[in-house]
Amino acid sequence: MEPLFWSNLATTEYVAKVLQEGKVVLAEGDTVLGLLADVSEQGRAQLDHIKSRSQKPYLILIGSSQKAFDFIEIGADKIFQTEKLIKKCWPGPVTLIFKAKTDVPLYLKSAEGMVALRVPDHAGLLQLLSGFDGLFSTSANNSGQPVPNAVDEVDQSILNSVACVVMNDAHKKTKSALPSTIIDCTGDTLVVVRQGAFDPSIHF
Repeated sequence: MEPLFWSNLATTEYVAKVLQEGKVVLAEGDTVLGLLADVSEQGRAQLDHIKSRSQKPYLILIGSSQKAFDFIEIGADKIFQTEKLIKKCWPGPVTLIFKAKTDVPLYLKSAEGMVALRVPDHAGLLQLLSGFDGLFSTSANNSGQPVPNAVDEVDQSILNSVACVVMNDAHKKTKSALPSTIIDCTGDTLVVVRQGAFDPSIHF
């Protein structure tokens, strides 16, 4: 499969069309290689099938900080605090977990009613996301297997399951070799669920 490149103006339009058709895309961004799918029941089912997993929810990439409030339930007393946190973290390699609104579909959130969101620091992804409410994103590996650092390390079964592969420009090494840091924001204090490319000790 010949890769596409984010620098090509036609790439975003093509990838958007593919995702709207319910297909899955393998793409480089600002962190590890990821699989992208539309935030729909079909999109989630596709990812579950490709990764051989179920139950565990996927993080959702969004195109702007403001879109987060379409998904999350925040009390009036915590809006300022939440906006301040988001400003420190996004765009960037950090996923924030919040309590989801009650009307957010079940396939977008965990069994506990939580949703995981991230605004990527990547021009190509942000351009793509401008046409979507959000996109499911997950590492390009089978459940329980190592996360690949390059396309040639991706399991062949996954490569056979995606509609296209999108790469960063070779001369723009903006991608981190680490996944996003995950921070649980649902309690009174922030809890780092997974340490990744974002170091909270530096930013907070």
